[in-house]
Formats: sequence, structure tokens, C-alpha cells
Amino acid sequence: MIRVDVGPRLSRSARKLGDQTIAEVEDKLALVARHFGEPHRHSGLGLRKLGRRSYEARVSRGLRIVFIREPDRLTAYDLMDHHQVTQWLRARKGD
Repeated sequence: MIRVDVGPRLSRSARKLGDQTIAEVEDKLALVARHFGEPHRHSGLGLRKLGRRSYEARVSRGLRIVFIREPDRLTAYDLMDHHQVTQWLRARKGD
């Protein structure tokens, strides 16, 4: 099990989307914490590697949690749609 910290951007984004989305995000965060590092379970989580230190997990068809990998944990950075994730990656030069 890996530690997952929730960043302030993700908290602000989730609050704007309402209680149902918050519950879905919390469920996904718990699953990622429990199963990160088990590649055979990643497909069911909708977890995929984006760059050297970044990952995303699908919350719903249009919403993703973006994670940044630290040596001892994952930081749930923000909630984004697919287009926003693409823009964010470009700005970070693929990391």
C-alpha cells in the first residue's frame, strides 16, 4: 500500500463538483492507494502512467485524477478532463 496525499488543488476542484464527485474521487483514491504497483490491477482502476513521475486515474468518463509520484508517496495533484491533462503534460514537458 502506498501513501496518497491529497493536494490543495484537488480539494478545491472536487468541492466545485459536488458531493457525488467527491465520493467518487475518495473511492478512487482509496483504490489507487491499495493497488498501486500491481500492474495487473491498473487496467481496472483506469490508472496509467503519463510521464516519468506522473499518472492519471479515471474517475468517470470525463474526469481524471492526476498524481505526481514522490519517492515515498503519490500526491493527488488535481482533477482534470482529458484536454486539461494533455495541456498540463505539455507545460511540464512530459513529466
